Amino acid sequence: MQIISLAALTILDCGPAGQVRACAEAGFTHAGLRLNPLLATDQAVAGDPVKEAEVESLMRETGLELLEVGVFPVTAAMDVEALRPVLALSQRLGGHFIVCPIEDPDEARRIETFSRLCDLAATYGLGALVEFNPYSGCRSLDAAVALVRAVKRPNAALVLDALHLSRSGGHPRDLSSVDPALLQLVHFCDAPPFNADGRSADELRRESRTARLLPGEGGLWLAELLEALPRDIPISIEAPSARHAQLPAGERAKLALDATTDFLKKIGRA
Repeated sequence: MQIISLAALTILDCGPAGQVRACAEAGFTHAGLRLNPLLATDQAVAGDPVKEAEVESLMRETGLELLEVGVFPVTAAMDVEALRPVLALSQRLGGHFIVCPIEDPDEARRIETFSRLCDLAATYGLGALVEFNPYSGCRSLDAAVALVRAVKRPNAALVLDALHLSRSGGHPRDLSSVDPALLQLVHFCDAPPFNADGRSADELRRESRTARLLPGEGGLWLAELLEALPRDIPISIEAPSARHAQLPAGERAKLALDATTDFLKKIGRA
């Protein structure tokens, strides 16, 4: 059965407990949670016994499975050991993967840091997925594959984001040279077709966080992308949009699930 989950970024404003409630309300079987804060507005859960207990209780009550945990940017100053509490919480919640954008432009240093992160994640039974994007230190599919190959860790793999593949100038045909075993998760959304119009990093980041489209609403090659990926790869809908921001989180989650299932039916992948 095709796993369809909701990435935390789609309903980031409601925090981890709210993300669990919204996913359950919408009818998801799996969820992604941001348990490692990145933005000043992100809620910290790990290390807070009350908040940890709330999320654990909600996961049990709803029966949701935790697919991915965000977000773990690999930076020059990353303190890998300090991540033990959030990784331990992720394990207790049954998480499968941590998502790791790469912010360090120094190749040798990021290989060393990501290697240590992979090793620590492995002690908690978690895969570590590199996420490339065109405004980071790892800007392309090729760069992400090179990093995973360089660390030589069995739990290191890739998350393939449809928008980032497009905006980095990539295409689903580029996946033909990638070992399918490295393709563990896809972040699914739609967008207008890519136009190499010289947009700045800030503009690309803003689109990624506030202007994604739901599957079927744009002009990306999503059907071709799914054909190029392993048949059973989990789909995590990552489609934050300012035009839906006023809606309750549960309604936004339901819109994402309905659009994705309708799209999959349309292309014969239901």
